[in-house]
Amino acid sequence: MLILSGLGIWQVQRLTWKNNLIREISESLDMRPISVVPNEINIGSQYLSVSANGKFLEKELHVLHSLKPYGPGFKVIKPFKLSSNEIILVDLGFVEEKNKTKERIFTDETIKGNIFFPNETDIFTPDPNLDRNIWFARNLDSMANYLGTMPILLVLSNSVDRGVITTPLKANLVNNHLQYAVTWFSMALTWIFMSFYLIIRVRKRYKQDSGNHAL
Repeated sequence: MLILSGLGIWQVQRLTWKNNLIREISESLDMRPISVVPNEINIGSQYLSVSANGKFLEKELHVLHSLKPYGPGFKVIKPFKLSSNEIILVDLGFVEEKNKTKERIFTDETIKGNIFFPNETDIFTPDPNLDRNIWFARNLDSMANYLGTMPILLVLSNSVDRGVITTPLKANLVNNHLQYAVTWFSMALTWIFMSFYLIIRVRKRYKQDSGNHAL
């Protein structure tokens, strides 16, 4: 029972931590964008709201993705040359499979979005099919090496092409800790109830046995 109660308390603590994390992410996403300075970007810049001036370069990478209600398609990743000459990666958003090879024309040289360091790869992630330009995850280091950019990804929050569905970052972390806490506490209460019930049954049986012996 103590173990079950301890697990419930731990989940309550995790719930507080997760709620604070979601609030911090939401605040970062909603902040007024600042001009991106690539040399100052690191993992601690996750979700930082930034703006950038420059131009999109010709190449692009297509990452297999699915988006409701459109179905299967691709995330479009393009290199963006900043006015300061550094080149970063930009996640434009989603295109349906039928629009994979459609020409995209960009006229807006000012972009806004959030810094993101994706964690989508593991030992089971297939290598990209370079001949068909199909990647199976946003592997930041590999994409940056392939396109010759800095390993920095900016996920757009403003649309730059009518054929691309912008997919801004959101604080949509899974948060089931309240459910887990209720489960553990419920199991602890059930344990207490069953223990009392067992004690009552044992005492009742003992009294009955004592009465029979007395006769």
